[in-house]
Amino acid sequence: MKVLILGGTGFLGPHEVDQAVDRSWDVTIFNRGRTKAMLHQNDIEGVGKLVGDRDPNKGDGLAAIANAINAGATWDVVIDNSAYVPRIAASSAELLKDAAKQYVFVSTVSVYASNSVANADEAAAVGTLDDPTDEEITGLSYGPLKAACEREVQRVFGARATIVRPGLIVGPGDKTNRFTYWPVRCSRGGRVLIPDTDDRVQLIDVRDLAKFILTLTEQGHGGVFNAVGPAGPLTFREMVDGCKAAVSAPIEFVPVSDAFLQAHNVGIFAGPESLPLWIPSGPDSAGHGTRNIERALAQGLTIRPLAQTAADTVAWFATTSTADAPFGTRAGLSPERETALLQLDDAIASNP
Repeated sequence: MKVLILGGTGFLGPHEVDQAVDRSWDVTIFNRGRTKAMLHQNDIEGVGKLVGDRDPNKGDGLAAIANAINAGATWDVVIDNSAYVPRIAASSAELLKDAAKQYVFVSTVSVYASNSVANADEAAAVGTLDDPTDEEITGLSYGPLKAACEREVQRVFGARATIVRPGLIVGPGDKTNRFTYWPVRCSRGGRVLIPDTDDRVQLIDVRDLAKFILTLTEQGHGGVFNAVGPAGPLTFREMVDGCKAAVSAPIEFVPVSDAFLQAHNVGIFAGPESLPLWIPSGPDSAGHGTRNIERALAQGLTIRPLAQTAADTVAWFATTSTADAPFGTRAGLSPERETALLQLDDAIASNP
């Protein structure tokens, strides 16, 4: 297999590169040449490199790919990890439509217009932009922009387009702290503040996502696939229990209500001074964490045990400077803030 990876030096890309090289594939990456891929087993020198910018209006743009095509280069598959606005997705797809057999676009479950229906599958409606020319990426526009990127890839490649919609991507190398917060917090032990909720969560280990993407390319599957896990329901409490199982420190979970967290201005999902992945229960979030993945499972998606992801994340975190990033710049509660909230909860319990 000959594969061109657009964006091979971020979080997902190095795992794709590493696993593709392990399969003895001929791998070329295209990026700006600013970030060295931290490959796990294989030397980056064994991978072909094209340097440019995804935006054709910046610098040399896609010229390196165009020059390679003019020199006769072709690929079995293009894996696009790094298009966030439709103009840029369209530019690469148009350039590669006759030089690649298949185009895999890595999108997101954030494309969906609503989280109000449980177990919704890939046919659910996606969001749209009020202004199709707006390229500003915000919390509200991110999903509709990715949906517009999907449409451009499908317009150009048709049945040869594969759209992968991952949920929260986690595991070693995840610097967002959204999932990382929980196993790392559990590794410190003691009393751990958690939301008192039975709401569902979904996530996928970056290594499992990379493997699934390569499996789809190897088998030539087109279409749209939700790529999240686990295979069965996972509640928030089961998730933190899985993190607890991955560490040796003694832990006491202290569940607190949505009302308590909201009253004390605790951030939601991924904000600073938040309880990561927590979203207050309500009708608009009834389908959160329940995306249907039957189609992906049928085509080879496999999910490793949560405790393994948690343990590997803790081991990685101990070796990275991410541990030095101050709270307030990444998701999660600072130790001081968590302690203060625990003391408030204790005071309420003592004086009902």
